[in-house]
Formats: sequence, structure tokens, C-alpha cells
Amino acid sequence: MASEREGGTQAMKRVEAIFPLPYFEIDAAWNIVAYSQEAEELFGLPDNLTKIVDEGTYDKAREWVDFHHRKTVIEMNVIKENSDVILADVYITWTDEEKAELLLIPKDSQVDKVAASLKTLQSELLKTKTELIEEKERAEQVIEQNNKLSAPFISLNKETALVPLFGDVSYEKMMSVEQNLLSAVRESEADELLFDFTAVGDIEKEGFNYLASVIKALSHMGLDLFVIGLRPGHVPNIFKWSLPEDVRFMQSLEQVISNKRTRRDNERIRQKET
Repeated sequence: MASEREGGTQAMKRVEAIFPLPYFEIDAAWNIVAYSQEAEELFGLPDNLTKIVDEGTYDKAREWVDFHHRKTVIEMNVIKENSDVILADVYITWTDEEKAELLLIPKDSQVDKVAASLKTLQSELLKTKTELIEEKERAEQVIEQNNKLSAPFISLNKETALVPLFGDVSYEKMMSVEQNLLSAVRESEADELLFDFTAVGDIEKEGFNYLASVIKALSHMGLDLFVIGLRPGHVPNIFKWSLPEDVRFMQSLEQVISNKRTRRDNERIRQKET
């Protein structure tokens, strides 16, 4: 069931989102026409997207939350109802010129901590030679931690998890990611795992081969595996170097959501018919 509230010039309705994450539907003027319960809990009931976009990323948002970018993901600072500013990945899909769907995934605070540590290291590297040696060791530890956070495990619901990959796919990074990822999968109940390449830069052959071996191990564990967010520059090498045969490719997280919604609706229809 969807509930309606008056907001701005039209009634906003609350909808049931498939994943327990903040979700908005907006029109071309950024008026919010629908929202999820999670969005209301985090942001209250703003009538326009401008109410939650921090001024530091407003120009970026204006450029990218636009019909000319039909499907994209951007990193934005957004303002919670209590006025705290948080960093979030925003997945945007325009269904037509007058309607867009936004799914927000707040960033893990550990990412901010690592970024702050890196800034501290940059200033401390100006110290004496002895201190530089100590800082080098600390920097290696931070880089190792940053590599581990380059493929966070995000539970979207009980059955589905998302692994967004950030930066270049290198051998060192994939080696750092492996243990945490496999441990997270064992501890979760997810049977569907989405690897998101939207934020990936260069893909090194050694790094890809290591990632492919991790994906193969996950396949042996019985998970349904998807690769989403591939850019045209990624495709030739992805298919040349190959992934396990049971990996499925889709354009975006939104397409997976749409397919899941369709399967759920079809199942409900079949149940009613029987």
C-alpha cells in the first residue's frame, strides 16, 4: 500500500522499496513525488531534492541529476533530517524525461576515516628521515586498509548483497579484498551477489584474473552472481579474459531491481491464479 502526503504542489506518496534503502522518485524539476520509508526516516519529508543536497555538491548534482544522463551513479553529500551531512552513492535512472528514480546508499564511515588518515600522512611525510620511515610503514597499513574498503559488502536485503568496486582493479587490491569478501559472504544469508563496476577505473589483467578466481570461489559456494555497471572501455577485456560461465551481466542496479520486482509480481499473479 502507498500512503500520500501533501508536499509542494502535488501529493507525495510513500512506496514500498524492494531494498531497505532510501529511495525517491522525482520529476524534471526535482520535486519529490514518491519516497520510501527509509528515505522518510533519514531525511524527513522534503518536497524537493534541493532540500537534501548539500551546497558543496549542488553544482555536481545539477549537472548529473538530469535526463541527459539517463543512467548514472554519483557521489553526493546529502543532508539528514537532523542537519548532519553524510556522503552517499546515488544511483539515478530516468524512466522518461519527466521521471527519475534515485536509490541512495550511505557510505561506510570507515571510508571517511581512511581518507582522513591519508591526509594526515601527507603532512607528516615532511618530517625527518627517521620519521619518514615510520610514516612509510603507517602509509602501507592505511593503503592496505583502503584497498580492503575498495570492495565493501553491502547487504541490500536478506537475499541480495552489493559489492561496489572503486578505483583501479589491481592485483594488490583484489588480494586485499578477498578474505574480507569471502568472510562477509559466509556470515550473510545472501544468495545473490552483485559486483558493480560503475566506479571502476582501469582493469589490470593480473587484478582481473585474481578477481575472477574470487568470483569462481563464490560460484562454488552456490551464489547467483551478477556483474553490473560495465562501461564500454571495460567490455573487450572482460570478455577476452573471461569470468565463470554462470555469471550474468546486467546494465545497472536499477535493472536488477526492476527484474526482481517483475519476478515478484509474476509470482503473485501465479499464486492468485492457483
